[in-house]
Amino acid sequence: MILRPFAAMLIALTAAAAEPPKEHIPDPAKGKELFQTCAGCHNYTNDEKKFGPSLRTLFGRVTLRNGKPATDANVRGIILDGYDRMPSFRYNFGGEEIDDLMAFLHTLNAPPASNASASTGEKYFRAYCLRCHEHNFEGVRERISDDKLHRLIKEGHAGSPALKDWIDRDAQAAIFDYVKRL
Repeated sequence: MILRPFAAMLIALTAAAAEPPKEHIPDPAKGKELFQTCAGCHNYTNDEKKFGPSLRTLFGRVTLRNGKPATDANVRGIILDGYDRMPSFRYNFGGEEIDDLMAFLHTLNAPPASNASASTGEKYFRAYCLRCHEHNFEGVRERISDDKLHRLIKEGHAGSPALKDWIDRDAQAAIFDYVKRL
């Protein structure tokens, strides 16, 4: 009697093992959800740089920032191993998730959304500061000196990188002017 349930289970396991694994079809919609991990540093709706380059036309480029051709293998390598100041995401995404993310990145070829009326300072602010500061600068002029605001923009603060390493003095000044008008 005990042999029959065991035999049935053995037959079921053998049949399941004989079925080929289902092939994963990469899903750009899932990839877009996963991209939220990347969105803090990379734009994809416009060409404005955040901490990392815009990925809006990633696969339309000839080369990547590391000088390698813009191929699936090279983009996947940067995601998995990191590059320059970008950390490795090898342990953040599983194999199918990377495939989904890559499928989403291949969809990024639409014309950029632009805000022609935005000032230079606002554009830089949106690219470098907005991810943490969503226009919550009520009373900045009263609470912080101009020197300190210049220093925070230039040297970084609260774990953010120093903008002096990313943008020139004119861009830093444009951010300062924009924040002072908020």
